[in-house]
Amino acid sequence: MDVRFKRDGAALIAMIEGEIDHHSSRILKERIDSKFIMEPVKDMIMDLSRVTFMDSAGIGLIMGRMKKVSSVGGKMSIRNPRPEIMKMLKMSNIESLIKLDA
Repeated sequence: MDVRFKRDGAALIAMIEGEIDHHSSRILKERIDSKFIMEPVKDMIMDLSRVTFMDSAGIGLIMGRMKKVSSVGGKMSIRNPRPEIMKMLKMSNIESLIKLDA
């Protein structure tokens, strides 16, 4: 599991690679939150194109970041999830809350 960051205007892009499970989601939460606080941004894009596995902890990670972004008036989106990750996202009905860019 790894996460790299990039800025795109007022958005922080978090490019996650590997598996998102109970253990890795805690580490990702800390790293993403601290970067979001340090950067002068209000929107967040989570690029999941390199995520190979995600369980319910990944949904929790996404929802928690969405709350943080919403608290500063920002918007959250998810970019390029693989088909198996998209299936998990759709099962959780997350697209009713967060924009999915496939």
